[in-house]
Formats: sequence, structure tokens, C-alpha cells
Amino acid sequence: MLDYRSLKDMVYDHISAEIASGTLKPNAEISESHICAALQISRTPVREALMQLSHEGYIEHIQRRGFFTRGLTIAKVRNIFEILGNLESAAAISALDSGNLDLPALRAIAAKMEEALSTVALEQYNKLQISFHDTINRASGNEDMVKIISNYKKFFMREEYLSQTPESEVPFLLTKMNEEHWHIVHLLEAGDREGLRTFIRDEHWNPKYAVFHEYV
Repeated sequence: MLDYRSLKDMVYDHISAEIASGTLKPNAEISESHICAALQISRTPVREALMQLSHEGYIEHIQRRGFFTRGLTIAKVRNIFEILGNLESAAAISALDSGNLDLPALRAIAAKMEEALSTVALEQYNKLQISFHDTINRASGNEDMVKIISNYKKFFMREEYLSQTPESEVPFLLTKMNEEHWHIVHLLEAGDREGLRTFIRDEHWNPKYAVFHEYV
């Protein structure tokens, strides 16, 4: 028998997956009754999950109208990039100082990313790059910072890498993505704290990449 907490979490994950897959389009109304029917559960955990998503900023609650998905503008993405650049650079330095970072595992993930990009397997690449950054962030030992980073990255739950990019430019951009992750590995191996700070903050999370995450 599922308890109340797990039911709310199930609804939360369900809605997130609907947004990520594109089933729920930007600025679309979210039907509580449809979710209740799809998951065969009561309205209470559905409402609680929707309120949580709304409080976290991933969807919008309009009084007397209901809950709606949000688009993600370039301006919003740029703000998030600035935050994540500072947080993930700090996490990388803490991971380096902690002595808990598994560099061989990080290299293995980077190699798998290279293989995924060679076949333009973008969904697989996205999963691997999430694992890559999680490996570094969690090695920092700062659970609160890891949670904040994770919460901000939920704004990118609907990933559409390179969807607005001309096909002729895709190979160059894929190569650039791959080179950046390898460069982070090399900086960690070299123990270059200042290099990590400036590269992750100013290059890896450069606002010029905002266009890849925009959806309106």
C-alpha cells in the first residue's frame, strides 16, 4: 500500500516526465482530473504535487484558473546559468579538496559521452552529462549545495538539445561539448583550482548556450 508521501512523489515525477517528454507543452493547462484518472489516485496528492511544483517555480498557479506549465525564456536561462556557473565551480573545488572524487570513474563517463556524441545519441549523452556533473558535485560533500544545484537544473527538465541549431553546425557544437567535459577532467587531475573556477563559471555555463534550452 503506497503511503501519502510516496503518492505525492509519484505525481511529481509523472508531471515532470510529461513536461520533459513534451507531452505537456509550454503554457498549457495541467488537468488535475486527467492525472487522477491516469494514475488512479485521489485528488489530494495530485494537488499537493502541483503546489510543490508551483512553489519551486517549475509550473505556474493562477488563482481561480488552475495550474499551467511554463515556457523558459533566454533571459531566464541566462539567470540560471549565472547561478549554476558559480555553484558548480565551487562544488568542483570542494570535490578536489575533499579527496573523495573518483577521477577514473569521471574519465569513464567522459569516454561514454564521447561515444554517445559520435553517434549523435543526444538522449544518452544528456543522461551521461548529468551523471558527470553529479559525480563531481556529490564529491564536494556539501549536500545543501548539491540540492540547490539539482533544483535549479530542474528548470531544464524539458531538454531539446540543438533543436534550433542548423544541421550543418551540429558536429562542431557536439565536439565543443565533449571538449569542455574533458577539459574539466584535466583541470581536476591537475588540481587547478583557479582554472576550474573560471572555466566552469565563465565558459561551461556561458550564457551563449542559453538558446539551446529555451522553449516558449
